[in-house]
This record gives sequence, structure tokens and C-alpha cells, in this order.
Amino acid sequence: MEIPTIPTITQIMKVDCKQAFNDLTLKEKLYSYYFTRASWSGCKICYFQRSYESPALFYLFQKIFIQESTSEIEQKLKTINFSDLQINQIFVYIASFFQNCGNYKSFGDSKFIPEISKEKFLQFIQSTKAYQLEKQNFDFIWDQTNFELYHYEKPYYHIDFINNNGISSYYSSNITQQEAELINKFMEQQEINISPLNTRLLKHSEKEFEILIASVSKYLQTQQKYTFQDVQVVLTYGDFAPFMEQIYQNLSKSISYCQNKIQEEMITSYLKFFNSGNNEYHKDSQRAWIKDKGPIIETNIGFIESYLDPLKVRAEFEGFVSIVNKFESVKLEKLVEEAEKLITHLPWPKEFEVEKFTKPDFTSLEILSFACSGTPVGINIPNYDDIRQTEGFKNVNLQNIYGTPKLENIIFSTQENANLMCKYYKPSLFLIVALHELLGHGTGKLLQKDKDGKLNFDKNLKNPFTNENINTLYDVNETWHSKFGEISSGYEECKADSVALYLSCFQECLDILIPEFSKEEQQDIVYIAWYEIIYSAIKGLEYYDPNAKKWGQSHILAGYAIMQVLLEAGEGLVRLEVTKKNDNDYVFIHLDRNKISTIGKQVIGKFLLGLQVYKSIGDNVKGSEFFNKYSQVNDQMLQIRKIAIENKQPRRLELQNDVKLIEDGQNVEYVEFNETFQGIIKSQVFHYGNKVDDVYSEWKKYANLFRLQQK
Repeated sequence: MEIPTIPTITQIMKVDCKQAFNDLTLKEKLYSYYFTRASWSGCKICYFQRSYESPALFYLFQKIFIQESTSEIEQKLKTINFSDLQINQIFVYIASFFQNCGNYKSFGDSKFIPEISKEKFLQFIQSTKAYQLEKQNFDFIWDQTNFELYHYEKPYYHIDFINNNGISSYYSSNITQQEAELINKFMEQQEINISPLNTRLLKHSEKEFEILIASVSKYLQTQQKYTFQDVQVVLTYGDFAPFMEQIYQNLSKSISYCQNKIQEEMITSYLKFFNSGNNEYHKDSQRAWIKDKGPIIETNIGFIESYLDPLKVRAEFEGFVSIVNKFESVKLEKLVEEAEKLITHLPWPKEFEVEKFTKPDFTSLEILSFACSGTPVGINIPNYDDIRQTEGFKNVNLQNIYGTPKLENIIFSTQENANLMCKYYKPSLFLIVALHELLGHGTGKLLQKDKDGKLNFDKNLKNPFTNENINTLYDVNETWHSKFGEISSGYEECKADSVALYLSCFQECLDILIPEFSKEEQQDIVYIAWYEIIYSAIKGLEYYDPNAKKWGQSHILAGYAIMQVLLEAGEGLVRLEVTKKNDNDYVFIHLDRNKISTIGKQVIGKFLLGLQVYKSIGDNVKGSEFFNKYSQVNDQMLQIRKIAIENKQPRRLELQNDVKLIEDGQNVEYVEFNETFQGIIKSQVFHYGNKVDDVYSEWKKYANLFRLQQK
């Protein structure tokens, strides 16, 4: 196995929001400030969700750079004979660690380690002022984490259950997938009905489990005991209480600067949620959030996305603050207005679509802060199925996250295609993201039974594939993710991408989203949109583990499945040419642009019908068989995977600026950092405001349970 390090040639992208922030009123700036502080306070939770060792390493790195600047550290290391390369290896590792909220990549969930030797890394730590001040703590942390810091063989290489040869810090290290599924069934009981989103799970013995629920309050901390299928389950509130308290305090201060009563209602529900840990209050916050139409400042916070959890039911913390981009938002508003008409183009029967499309807010935003392990380019939330189907949702397009590919970095492409990718990357991504978020994630109906046994569909509805009555559905407290489990995220992203590609074949979508381009240019943009899905799938083969036969990234899995559908179509639609370049194996991607609107549209439509019907009826058996057929990696694809790995380029790192109070709290200033590894480190120290002691104390509480015992 190749040693998984982050190269020192890794590119950095600054997320710039200066002009948009400076155009805000003082009231808007103060609202942004306190929500930003709440978000970064909660982001400390992400390190606990990444790996056993990540919180302790976070504390250690923060303490080092609180005491000394990166330039001071650099000069000190030079005096003890560290080379420029070794110093850069230290900085790139720590910058990457902060960017990913731990030592596993947020995109792919695989381990990365320092490129510099363990001996030199320890020498760096021991040379710092922070080490002299906290020698006992630092020595303890090193003793407890240095093995994990450098070890990347299985089960340490990727995030999964221990019985699947991985490791996950949502669960104590001795929990198997089967045990976690058992506890999920306990939580789904109508009389229990506790959401797993903001929880962790501990196993104390073969018959004793403890569910940790994130909240400020520690009420009934060890008194809620239950017996379920011969095991004892204890509910413990107050997990991450110090961080939840900081979120609570900052959100409390933001209320004074809300723009309207709906925002006040939303913040009040957030406060109840973070205090109690009861996820019903978070659902209330999202009900208010979707009613807050077209705010200048768009925010959200909580335990939102479940990609990181091997079971896809526990969520990673995130909080974001963004500012509306009025020009691009006009296009998205028009897309919303035309959505009901566009939905009629989708290839499934109307009975598998919600009766009334609730028009959501859809805005293009510039991110001010996104406190999480990775920033997406688009979002469709809330993820609560019951709210989405009956009350609505919101979509956001994160315009300043796009970036632009450099011509010299584009691989597996002819010169003509590389030039087109550079020219049309942003409009093609905008086209796909807009359709993916609004009509990909925002369409389709789940057939459900409520607690009174009432169905939300006609009991005589036929399955389009069997022409027999529907005999599977979603029972009370069953959700899409709990029903489809491990494949649910990749399946859903695949459906959303497929909808985007399918609808890009309709001229009215192009006229709404890219009207500033000529008809010929629009077809170039559609071509690049389809081409980029295949291109990303080939590059993304590195995220497939051939030994475990598993994908490490849901979006890449989605693109790969679509590519397989297009390859299966034949007729020259897509061709992968394995050849030689500079005497090395290479692959060129060929997509026949003249067949996109005919063969391409036809096969994606057929694929979409299967994806949506199986999702709607909750048939996880047939749905899994259908989807998994296209996620298989055969010998030819393993050969191409080898080529992809040999030509891979490091994923860029992200630098986020910040804001601070000035003039005795009467104004807010935008704070910028240099676009370097050192700049990322400085920004990450600034984000947390020197408040990191609580991370160490929280880590020590359960460290012995989350650490995999060495044999």
C-alpha cells in the first residue's frame, strides 16, 4: 500500500467573502459574527467524530500555535537542523489535519499520516514553547496517540466498523455493525423515538450499551435504563456539553440581531435543541428555517449530514454562515418558479411524486464560514423526510466554493476537452448543482404508513416493474437512511446527479440557468456537465477499496454508477481508451456529444425510474440489487483504477477567513489570512479563539473506550 501522505505541492483555495461581508449593515454583520462563533464552537465536535486520536491531536496542535506563530516555529526548527522540506511537511500535515477536522480525509474517509518521520515529528513537538509549558499533558497525548498518528494498515486505514476492517469514532472500538443496528432498532421504537443524529454509542459489556446524547443539559444522566432484546441500554445526556454550551451562548447573543420574527423563532428552537438534545426541537428550527424566504444572511447549524457514519444514521456537526449573491439567485428563483412544469419531464409515474411541490427558497450564496470537515458546492436541507414531503425544504448554491481547474492539471482528456473544461467549468457546475439540489434531492415521494396505520398513497397503486400492488413501504419511524442503510447516501446522490443530467437535455432548463450563453455554447456546457461526471468517476476510482470491495465516498460512487449505466448503453456513447502516454499506461475518456440527448437521455431516464421507484416503495432488497449492479468494479476498471492512482493529484485544501469584533463590540471586521499552509494554520487557531482546553477534558472521558486495544 502506498504511504498515505498529503503532498507539499497541494494547492490551496481561499474562500473569499470580503466584498459581500463589507456590504452588510452593522446589524447583519453582528448576526453573522455570533452565528460564526457558534458554528466554530461546535466544530470541535467534528474531531471526535473523525477518530479516537483526532481531539487530542487538535488540542496539541492548537496549543503549539497559540503560544508561537508559524514563522517563530519555522525559525526555531531551522536552528535545530530541520530542512525547508521537513518544515513544509509539518505545516502541510497540520493544515490538512485542521481542514479535515482530523486525520482522515473528509472526501473519502481514508487515513493520512505525516510525511516526516515519527522521530522528527516528536522533535518538532518537544522544541515548542507549548511543550515546555504542558510537558506532562503533551507526553501523555503523544504516548496515547503516536501509534494511531502513523499507523495506516487496516483497520486504521478507513472509517468503518471493526468487523468490516475499519474504525469509527461514532462507536466505541468494540462495537460491531450488527450491535449498532440492534441499538438503532431500539431507538426507532415508538415509545423511545430518539433520533440517532446527535449521538454516539458505547459498549461496556456484551449486554450493556450506553447512548451518549449531545446536549448542554445532563438531566437524568444515568437514570434512563431500558432492556431491549436481552441487552441493557442506558441513555446519557450531556455529551459534548462544553461545546453545546458555547453554541448556546453565541446563538443567544445572535437573537438581538435577527432580521425578522421567523429567525427569532428558528434561533429559539435551536437553543431548545442544543440545551436538551431533543431532536424534535431541531426539526422545529428547520420548519422555521424553510419559512425564512430570501434572507440576506443564510445560516444553518446542527447535526446534519450522515455520510461519515458507516450506518448513515448518525450525523456530523456543521454550522454555516453565508451571504446572498443576488445576480445568480435570480436564475435560481426562476428555476423554482418553473419547477412544477419541469418535474413533469421526470421519468417516473406521477403517483411516485409528491402531490404538491412546495416551492422552496433557492439562493446562490457566498460562504462566510462553513464549520465542518469539508464545504460542499450545494446543499438541499433539511434531511428530515417528514418535513421535506409535507412542509418543504431549501436549496443553496455556494458560489465561492467552485474554484477553477488549471489546464495543466486536467488529465485523461484530449486537448479540446481540456480547453472546454477550463472554459465552461463554472457554468456547467452551476447547471448541474442547481438541478441536482432542487429537482434531484427535491423530488420523489416516500410511500409511508403513519402511527394510525393510514397510508399516504392509494392502496391499489401498482409497482411499475411487476404490475402488482405495492407490498413494501416505510413504517412509523423508518427513514430513507435507516431503511437503505450503508448504500443510502451514494444511492441518493446518484439519483440527484441523474436527475440533473436528464433535465440538462431540456432546453427550458438551459434557458433558465445559463441564458447568457448562445445555443452552441449551451450545448458545450451540457457536454462538459456530462463529461465531468465521467471524468470525476475515473479520477475517483482511488476511493474504491478493492480488498473490502467498498467505496469511500458517496458522490464518487454516484458518478461511477452513472458512468457504468452510460457504458452499458453501448453504441459509442462513452468509451474508455486504455493506451500509453510517455511509455506509461494511460486512459482517455471519449463521450459522443451527439448521442447525449438521445441514447444518453434514454438510458439515464430508465435508470432514474428504477432508482426512484425502489426508493419510493422502500424496497431495500430490490433497490440494493439494482444499484449495486452499477457499483461493481471489474478487472478492467481495476486496471483503470491503477492508472488513476498513478496519475492522481492531491485534493486542494481550503482556507477560510473569519470575522472579529472591534471597537468594544460595536463593529465587526473581516479578517484575512495568507493563502499558504501557514495561513490555514493561523486561520484555524483564530477560528477557535484559544478555547481548546475543553477538547482535552472531553477526550479523556471516554478515550479508553474509543481506542482500539493494541494486541
